[in-house]
Amino acid sequence: MIKVLIVDDEPKLREGLRALIPWEELGYTVVATAANGLQAQEKYHIFYPELIVVDIRMPGMDGLELIGELREEGSTSHVLILSGHADFEYAKRAISYRIDGYLLKPVDEEELINYLEELRVTIAQEDRFSRWNEEEPARNRESLLRTLLQPSTAEEGENDPVKQAAALGLKSDRVEVILLELLAPAGGSEEGERAVKAAVEQYFGSSEERMFFTMPPYIGFLLQEPLPGKQEQERLMEELASLICREGYDFSAATGGPVAGPEEAAQSFQVARELLRRAFFYRKGILISADLSGMLFPGVAEAYTEEGQDAESRLMLAVETGSRAAIEPLVDTICAELLAAGSEEQQIKDTFVRILSTVLARLEPVYPEIRSNAAKHSPPIGELYHSHYLADLQEQAVNFMAEIADQMSSGSKGNEIKKITELINRRYNENLKLETLSELFNYNSAYLGKMFKNTTGEYFNTYVDKVRIEKAKQFLAQGMKVYEVAEKVGYMNPDYFNAKFRKYVGLSPSSFRKNI
Repeated sequence: MIKVLIVDDEPKLREGLRALIPWEELGYTVVATAANGLQAQEKYHIFYPELIVVDIRMPGMDGLELIGELREEGSTSHVLILSGHADFEYAKRAISYRIDGYLLKPVDEEELINYLEELRVTIAQEDRFSRWNEEEPARNRESLLRTLLQPSTAEEGENDPVKQAAALGLKSDRVEVILLELLAPAGGSEEGERAVKAAVEQYFGSSEERMFFTMPPYIGFLLQEPLPGKQEQERLMEELASLICREGYDFSAATGGPVAGPEEAAQSFQVARELLRRAFFYRKGILISADLSGMLFPGVAEAYTEEGQDAESRLMLAVETGSRAAIEPLVDTICAELLAAGSEEQQIKDTFVRILSTVLARLEPVYPEIRSNAAKHSPPIGELYHSHYLADLQEQAVNFMAEIADQMSSGSKGNEIKKITELINRRYNENLKLETLSELFNYNSAYLGKMFKNTTGEYFNTYVDKVRIEKAKQFLAQGMKVYEVAEKVGYMNPDYFNAKFRKYVGLSPSSFRKNI
């Protein structure tokens, strides 16, 4: 609101102006009234109004004397003169004091409103210009800083970092660049991002020791006194989190490390930027640095290579058999394998989306409700693509598959043999091993084998062979070729399939098909 001071020696006119004009609707607020120039002068220094509506003729100090005094003090307030005297001399003096309007009494309400509407536009423009001028030094300083932080591609002699550092007043022997990247929440807006940046700038500000800058999509600081150790780094992250996270945003932060002088600040900036580009692979909540200890890297992958039984296959079996406890370590192993192979962020996300989609596709024919149940309790698979950190992706994947595993084990807790026989009947064509299943159920393989034999009357491998042969008989009856059937039921060698078929049926697969 534009502050207004009304000055007139007639009480009725003062109060009439206050009451009759819709000041608030026009963007104004009457902060005070005065009966003469001396009172007005006192109230001016209390409220500093942007507009003074003043009568010319008043006892003591008249209106023009008041304006003259204020102009000598440097006042830039706008002035509307009120007078019952259409006096040309008064009008000429008023013009010399930069008066915005000259109204005869009784004041015409519409004429005054027109003046107020025009003045509102003028005052708004002046405010913008004033703010621009106030911010100009900071803009110039930040522009110089941005230039300093970027390697020059100009001709030799231009954009000299030594000259830029001198112009910025940077004299430190060592400097360090800290970069931040805001991670917008779902539904985040440009306005919200600007508010966060403003809060960070206001809190930390710019000083000789710490210069704030923006370089989309980053914001950051140039420190003339590098952070001395882990404690200071942690303290900085806590301060940043208190400002940014309370606004609903997350962020990643990296340091380019100290460099030998401000003229080398671009090197620190480049290192910080590259680290932020790989923030996905680091632990959450840390100031990322060239120190690799901050990476989320479980270690060298101990890949499961037993005849093709890799971590992905085991993970799918763990979900399908309801072995919840095995899921997280297998997810960790897959991540470790991907990282050891040099996979990038997108490849890792693609891999886990494929794994989760495959899990659902494997189970849906047998349990049609599995997909809808998972959707009710777990985040959509597509949300994996929005994970900012590998730790978030791992957590989402584990939660999703654990939810499905719980559904698979519902109602059959402790009945591992039933789970295994059901699995064999579904996955007879896969290379199922008792050792793999014993690990998923956290049993000794010999003990689980004994349990299986006591419950089914068959050894594990024999049971698998018999299920395969029964399925093979069905496919042969459909007219499929022998080699096709062998592959379909899990025997990659047709001769081995022939031997197994003869053992359990007493005929070769070809003879069996002829006798149907």
